[in-house]
Amino acid sequence: MYKEHIFKCDRECIPEAIDFIRNVLTEKKVNRNNVVKSALAAEEILEKICEVAQENSQITVGISSLFNEVKIKYSAKGGKFTVADIQQKLLFDETSLDEDTSDVMNVLLEKLFGKNISIKCDNRQRISVVQQVEKSPYKLLIATLVVLVLGILVGIFIQNFIPEVAANWLIDNIVIPIYTILINALKLVVAPLVFFSIASSIAEFTDIKALGRIAFKIVITYILTSIIATCVGLLTYKAFPIGNASLAKGVDAQSAMATIEKGATATISVKETLVSIVPVDIVTPFQTSNMLQIIFMAICLGLATATISNRAPVAKEFINGMNMVFSKITEAIVSAMPILVFCAMVKMAFSMDLKSFIHVITWIPVIYLGCMIMILVYMLLILINGLNPLKFINKYYPAMISAFTLQSSNAALPTSIKQCKKIGISEKIYSFSLPLGATINMDGNCITLIISALFFAKIYEMPITGSMLLQLFLAIIVLSVGAPGVPGGNLVCLTLLVPQIGIPAEAISLVIGLYPIVSMMQTMANVVGDAVVTTIVAKSEKMLDLNMYNDKVSDNGEK
Repeated sequence: MYKEHIFKCDRECIPEAIDFIRNVLTEKKVNRNNVVKSALAAEEILEKICEVAQENSQITVGISSLFNEVKIKYSAKGGKFTVADIQQKLLFDETSLDEDTSDVMNVLLEKLFGKNISIKCDNRQRISVVQQVEKSPYKLLIATLVVLVLGILVGIFIQNFIPEVAANWLIDNIVIPIYTILINALKLVVAPLVFFSIASSIAEFTDIKALGRIAFKIVITYILTSIIATCVGLLTYKAFPIGNASLAKGVDAQSAMATIEKGATATISVKETLVSIVPVDIVTPFQTSNMLQIIFMAICLGLATATISNRAPVAKEFINGMNMVFSKITEAIVSAMPILVFCAMVKMAFSMDLKSFIHVITWIPVIYLGCMIMILVYMLLILINGLNPLKFINKYYPAMISAFTLQSSNAALPTSIKQCKKIGISEKIYSFSLPLGATINMDGNCITLIISALFFAKIYEMPITGSMLLQLFLAIIVLSVGAPGVPGGNLVCLTLLVPQIGIPAEAISLVIGLYPIVSMMQTMANVVGDAVVTTIVAKSEKMLDLNMYNDKVSDNGEK
């Protein structure tokens, strides 16, 4: 939808243009505050255009809206100017303002202009100004879905319609390098982001008892949701008992050997998991991305900083500063997310074995169903705690999409933090709870592990007893907390789990080629669980802004 108003470049015509803008924005049901701010900014933009435009020229004001994204576009013939010129004009005589008033004015100007206005004055003496009024809450969803589907189609096209040599060259020399660069950039920033986020969060607490209470609530709730997820997985399998003995003939020990070797040194042990939390040095955890060890060091640093904050405030300032630095770096990396999603989908679709897909196709929808049921359970928990689950989904869905496409809780962590901030959760809670949850709360993995173990048991005609189920439950809960920190971590967990009930680890060869498809949904369930627990704990501690939770909030965090 587009409406346009053309008028003579004359300051006397500006009120008419402002009325046009106000009326159209009101028709489009734009938030009243945004209408007022947009009109104020529009007046200054038009004043500046009249100042530099060619005499007797015309100014065109057009307002467009698509998927609830509203923009005002101005064009005219004339000279050059910048956003800074408008701000300077508004400040008129800055020397007449005291320091506090000047700071307030700068904040107001940043809200009026900031990133919401772009100005282009080309060599043909053409002025083009775009003013963002409202950002579409569906823009990220649409963009992600488009590149996701496009990536799958491109991957299938390359696999089936391009000669093998050329196809392999495209994947090996273009798609995989771009994917590797971007995913490595995310991995690079996640460890320091988690470290300084948790440390700065803990350093803000003056009441250590309150911190202990919150941490206890978070950990206990994570354990409870993992138990619920394992039960959901069991009930889902009982409703749809997939698996057929004929599939045992398709087991290929060689194809699973690499994954089995990765898990050869790993064990299912509570003792080993606890002992390995304390690192031998401060460098190795960052080199190996051992999140449990990084979290342990961050907690130690945060507690120490909190106790000396009065005597050495510079320590707290340093940690907060580093947290801001890595948050800013993360924002820049996340802006390239559509490219990463596209490459990930091309890579997955290209390597997909359609024959294997046909053989074990029932395994995928059953796990998807289990994860979706678990997400409904999360929404029920939100409702029980007096919150509207639809409001939660409306604000958190970008993180869900990010997790679905990246297949990594850690890689989705920056987006999850951003969306939890929009939900209204205190930084003290989410900066501690989310990194911890990305490490120890793997509800989607629990569902996948229990369904897969029972799937393999039926293939090998292994009777399921009560003691076997108890053994599976205990092993899955331990694995959900201390999953091996190696590539394909949950596949490695599966190779550790199935021998516990007498099934050869080679059985995973049936699903190994299709695991990326399942990994997408299980990762989404993981991050939703992290955010739901964070929201519930924040509400119980009165650290949830209920007004922000219930009101419509724009992408820049404004109501």
